[in-house]
Amino acid sequence: MIRSCRVVRRVVFILCLLSAQFSSAQSSDIRLPSLGEGNASGISLELEKELGASWLRSYYRQTPLNRDYLLQDYIENLVARLKPYGLTDYALLQVLVVDNPTMNAFAVPGGVIGIHSGLLLHADSEDEVASVIAHEMAHISQRHFARSVAQAGTSGIATMAGLLAAIVLGATAGGDASLAMLAITQGASLESQLRYSRQNETESDRIGQQTLVKAGFDPAATARMFEKMLAATRYTGDLAPEYLLSHPLPQSRVIDAQTRSTQYPTRIYPNNPQYQLLATRVKVANAETSEIAVRNFGNAYHQAPNSNLAKYAYALSLQGVRRLDEAFALTEELLVASPDNLVFQSLYLELLLDSDRAGIALEYLQSLPSTQSENHVLRMQLAETYNRLNEFEQSAEVLEQQTGRRPSDPIIWYELAESYGLAGDIYNLHLARSKYFELVGSFNQSMQHIRLAKRELGNNPIEQAVLDQRIRRIAELQSQEMDL
Repeated sequence: MIRSCRVVRRVVFILCLLSAQFSSAQSSDIRLPSLGEGNASGISLELEKELGASWLRSYYRQTPLNRDYLLQDYIENLVARLKPYGLTDYALLQVLVVDNPTMNAFAVPGGVIGIHSGLLLHADSEDEVASVIAHEMAHISQRHFARSVAQAGTSGIATMAGLLAAIVLGATAGGDASLAMLAITQGASLESQLRYSRQNETESDRIGQQTLVKAGFDPAATARMFEKMLAATRYTGDLAPEYLLSHPLPQSRVIDAQTRSTQYPTRIYPNNPQYQLLATRVKVANAETSEIAVRNFGNAYHQAPNSNLAKYAYALSLQGVRRLDEAFALTEELLVASPDNLVFQSLYLELLLDSDRAGIALEYLQSLPSTQSENHVLRMQLAETYNRLNEFEQSAEVLEQQTGRRPSDPIIWYELAESYGLAGDIYNLHLARSKYFELVGSFNQSMQHIRLAKRELGNNPIEQAVLDQRIRRIAELQSQEMDL
């Protein structure tokens, strides 16, 4: 067993070295936690959770955190709509939105689902994005990671190690490096493992499509999304979308998805206008330049001045070139038409803060009904508004509440540490930074900040003992991760 573990670690190390040839200097030191000495013939659900948590810390440590709260909120809500029908054993699914224009999504053992923002650049409807999420959810519910390892033994662990490393690399270094990693991984795997992987994909297609229908989405969206992926392959020649290398897509899978969709009653599935707004937000963010965005979306707006979608896109592009008064006027029109729309509310607040009108932003936030103002997007904007007003203690109070609701979100702990620092609360600054570094897997820095907090605490034996216990717990977590 020990020899098997060493083989796995050696393979992961070689994969990382080979992939580094294709990545930037910044990402050349990417590492994935070893997959451990667990019995290759069976991986428990608990071990999967540990592996997922370890991978998540590795991801957070090496990938810029996505601060588009709107997009994160939207994808989380979409996952929440699908989850009751997804047969997953996990009470909580961790949702990652990667700010990356590539067409990609992934599932990681332990209940982690990731979506690249670029998926919204290609999907024409919410149903199509939901079809990809449902497919990834099926990988998790069917525990394909554990089953692949059981089928292929050590080679299966090595293959999965490479795939998980490629996910981090793709989010950090971009598509080319990740494609190289995936090619190396698949080239090194056994044919039996590839056959088993194809079986996993077929099973995820079937279960994902069932989940889609039960959640009220269009079953035909699966085949439509597959066709878009194949079309992208035809347009780009040999360079396939990143998603297709980890999810091989023969024509038979497209036909099977089309056939299954005809078995369900025909009905009309209206497109969610919120999806169109979020997809437009991604398109504006990925425009070649801000000036090009203003020109293109400005032309679209002038052709359809009564379209809220065109108006929103133009307002966003105007914000990008600091034409704030024009953007503000358009956003006010949007709020008159849809005063409760979170997307429009958030843009309105962004523009108020951009134009140094934090006082008005605070008044607006306080005027919202509690059912709206408790939304995570608006709570984070409230914390930022308090900071702009130099009301740092109030900002920290808001963020403290958010850590209770989202205790594993490193962005909140990072922002909370900043607010504590601005408020002059050095003790809590160190505690918040300690938690942030713990979540991103920088355990030595986490323990160092607890020691700094102990210095601030002074002679308080009870609190000192509590902090000592935290240091021991983080040290144990670090030791466990090294043993994985």
